[in-house]
Amino acid sequence: MPVKLISSVCLISSVRRWCCRRTVDACLGRIARGLAIGVLSSLCAGSLAAAGGAWTADQTSQGLQAVGRPVVVSFQPGARAAAIPAGARITQVYASRAYDSSARIASQLCWGTGQGVCVPLQGSHLNTHAFDGRAAQGPLSLVHTVVQWGRDHPPVFVRGTVTVWYSVD
Repeated sequence: MPVKLISSVCLISSVRRWCCRRTVDACLGRIARGLAIGVLSSLCAGSLAAAGGAWTADQTSQGLQAVGRPVVVSFQPGARAAAIPAGARITQVYASRAYDSSARIASQLCWGTGQGVCVPLQGSHLNTHAFDGRAAQGPLSLVHTVVQWGRDHPPVFVRGTVTVWYSVD
């Protein structure tokens, strides 16, 4: 007959969800399965990383001051990002924005400085393949424009995040 776990073991939060009111055998089996899944996931992620990768950058815009006057924020891999090979090409891009204002702000994600190919954000984020095949080093830009002021007054600062997935041929 399996021995029940003692209550002191149940105080450990990560084990508590799995082990409370279960037998030691059942608990160890669940932990072993979780570890096996983790090891397999990291092995798969390692093989995918060899074929490509991703970088993410976060930036806050300068203050938006006037209706119709765009503010461009450039995003590139940070200094701590792994070196991106010269032939790396974009396979997908995610962008998001957030701001604390009642103003209506239009944002678009552009490859390059804001003059290149651009895709408007519908709402607070965007997943796109519009830039597939372009150089993964970027830059990409979020271009923010006040369409209409709400009850707030300028300036409005927009927090943005861009993640670029790429492959290496």
